[in-house]
Amino acid sequence: MSSPYPNELKGKVIRMEGGKSRHLKFYILKLLLTARYTGYGLMKAIKEETGFWKPSTGSLYPLLGTMKEQGLITEIQEPDGSKRWEITPRGRETYIEVTEAKRKLFQDMRESMLVFAKAFDRQDLEVIADRLGQWGESGKDLGGIALLFMEVHNALWSLPPLSPADKEEVAAILTRARDGLQALRKRIETSSSPQA
Repeated sequence: MSSPYPNELKGKVIRMEGGKSRHLKFYILKLLLTARYTGYGLMKAIKEETGFWKPSTGSLYPLLGTMKEQGLITEIQEPDGSKRWEITPRGRETYIEVTEAKRKLFQDMRESMLVFAKAFDRQDLEVIADRLGQWGESGKDLGGIALLFMEVHNALWSLPPLSPADKEEVAAILTRARDGLQALRKRIETSSSPQA
């Protein structure tokens, strides 16, 4: 049976040391999905998101060069003269393919969460586990929309601490998105149901 993981992950136990550098390529692609970064900006963003890890220049800059040669990213000259990295269409496709490998990880995580929820009578975790399963099953049907969903998720969780007014604004944005999706679902269901 073939492994569901890309070559970079086959047969490897994820450990804190070594695991970080193996995932750096995908971390860079994830960050570049939403913004252009300088090399230093990438190091800083990773440190801010993880809270503990700042890749060394000796690991980051050679990798950026390799990723550029692979056509995953390109270097853009900004009007102010600075150079920033930007993801290419091929880089986006690669990131999508890697996220498909996460499906297996999601399934494993879901099953583990269900066992934990049952063992400790945590119904809230059962609901989360069910949602993970639903997302894992339907995510591949969403194609490129799944990437947009991840970008929205990343944008939401990367927000700084919010004031009460900011929380209201975020809630309003998410409510509009939810209501729009529910209206679309109803329209699709109505148009696909047999007419009486």
